[in-house]
Amino acid sequence: MGSYFSSVSSSPLAFPSDLYAELERTRIERELAITQILEQRRRAYKLAEEREKMKFTASGGGLMIIFSILSSFHHKNLLHLLPIFPTVTYLGYQAHYCFGNKLAIINEMAAKSCQGKHRRMAPCPIRVQDVRDRITQLRLLKQDEELFM
Repeated sequence: MGSYFSSVSSSPLAFPSDLYAELERTRIERELAITQILEQRRRAYKLAEEREKMKFTASGGGLMIIFSILSSFHHKNLLHLLPIFPTVTYLGYQAHYCFGNKLAIINEMAAKSCQGKHRRMAPCPIRVQDVRDRITQLRLLKQDEELFM
């Protein structure tokens, strides 16, 4: 009955606990992969959102610059030009972020900090043992709280 479709497992995992551990490891790996994919999608969405906002930011910033220049000529006061400098700086940064290589620079710096001398600053990938350690810590904290209540 079912011998045609069933087969003997070729892996040395014979005990159910080994099978559960293997399944748990596979599940965690898949969760991490899904998390990475969702993070990439979130970044792509944020970049698209910033590019859409750039249209309105650039037009508003351009109008503000024009009005500042006209106001400076009309009132013959150079202090009316002061808002131009932060506006140009902000618009330049936004344009570089949206259409330049700002994201590549950020990713390159992040990769260097993870690989180079600054390895201590970079977060380590989460391991299964880290999750289990955290679960035991939380259980101990919960038991301590129950003791004092």
